[in-house]
Amino acid sequence: MNDRTKQTCRELIESCEKLDTLGYKVSSGRHKIEPFTKLAMLRLFVFLGTRGKKLSAEESVFIGEFLGRSYSREELIKLVRADRLKVDDVIDTVVMLCAPFAEAECDGALADGSGRMIAAVNDMGLDFIACDGSSTTEETAVLGKLIYRMKNFTGSYITARGGVEKPAENKSSQKADAAVNSSPEPEKTLDELMDELNSLVGLENVKSEVYSLSNLIRVRKMREERGFEQPNISLHLVFTGSPGTGKTTVARLIGRIYHCLGAISKGKLVEADRSKLVSGYVGQTAIKTRELCESAVGGVLFIDEAYTLTAKQGQNDFGMEAVETLLKFMEDNRDDLVVICAGYTGLMEEFLASNPGLRSRFNKFIDFPDYTPDELTEIFRLRCESYKLAVEDEALECAHAFFENRCENKPEGFANARDARNYFERVITRQADRLAPLEAPTNEQLMTITLDDVIGVEL
Repeated sequence: MNDRTKQTCRELIESCEKLDTLGYKVSSGRHKIEPFTKLAMLRLFVFLGTRGKKLSAEESVFIGEFLGRSYSREELIKLVRADRLKVDDVIDTVVMLCAPFAEAECDGALADGSGRMIAAVNDMGLDFIACDGSSTTEETAVLGKLIYRMKNFTGSYITARGGVEKPAENKSSQKADAAVNSSPEPEKTLDELMDELNSLVGLENVKSEVYSLSNLIRVRKMREERGFEQPNISLHLVFTGSPGTGKTTVARLIGRIYHCLGAISKGKLVEADRSKLVSGYVGQTAIKTRELCESAVGGVLFIDEAYTLTAKQGQNDFGMEAVETLLKFMEDNRDDLVVICAGYTGLMEEFLASNPGLRSRFNKFIDFPDYTPDELTEIFRLRCESYKLAVEDEALECAHAFFENRCENKPEGFANARDARNYFERVITRQADRLAPLEAPTNEQLMTITLDDVIGVEL
């Protein structure tokens, strides 16, 4: 355990002891927080340390330092009944810590308590995974899923409690700060980017996968700093799913997350499709593809509907030339370029099968499922909220019924979140038609979506 992690452990235990003193409890008031935290983390560490291998001596020492006393490997395995541990049970146990920390944060008893607790769990988990250099990708996947669940639980809890009270800010001071500080907005931190990812509607599996990827990069960097040899890993991805499921949005966030972690130098996103890669003239496709790839160095090249590059394969089609040029460029710039290919699941399988080099470089798949009626309704509601528009309950129920029918009888052009955005545009057009004849509509009328605005809307 490094010095930074030791400090993190001490601060976490001190926070637990403070909450115990204030009377907060875990699991419906049955357990004190400090001993429960040690038990939960012990189960997590032993579970991570026995994924496809034996608990190592270094991992045993790490656990002993956290608990404040030494145990043998056999004692640790016996103590938590490692043979009976299941991933969901281990995760559920640690997630239970979120409730008292979030409650204390809402009460003002522990400023940003839940955020610091989650960060501490993640940092300790990463250091544990890296401590002996023999961990598996399953360990980072488990930790990624855990941290996502903790953030999701905490966010929902704090929202349900009405948020966290913040002290009023001095408006004159705000104006002075704005006048002095006119520089561009600073780059977001890793935590801020993860929070932005977490704020997206739905995509639960996608978020968990991205947490896992970020932890894999962080652990790899920690191992390199400690002198452990590392196998080459591919950060290139395949996104599968229908249009409008958030693939471009997540790709843009991944670029910024990878940059924040030091995996790429800039983090920008360059979007491409067949038209930007393939030319209709002999010898031009390679030039066109290479120029686009060069513009993406340092960031992410996102190729939507990538399967169209190999779908034709006729005598006068140059899609395969684009693929071969892309593969060579990826190899030559493997340390500072990430490529994400996206498209329908079945067609992407055909695309990867068209060239052995594609399959070897793209071995990580993330599936983007279609949105549910509840999620599409929430996207519509949030769209209204972003423009300060209140939606009457009856109007929201009508919108939900529309999306239920839309999802049950998906038309050929069904476009998930794009449908929700198009629906919003139709609704505000209907609202404008309703309000235009009024001589002097009130502010409330201007900023309210009613049943009349949504009933009968079609796409």
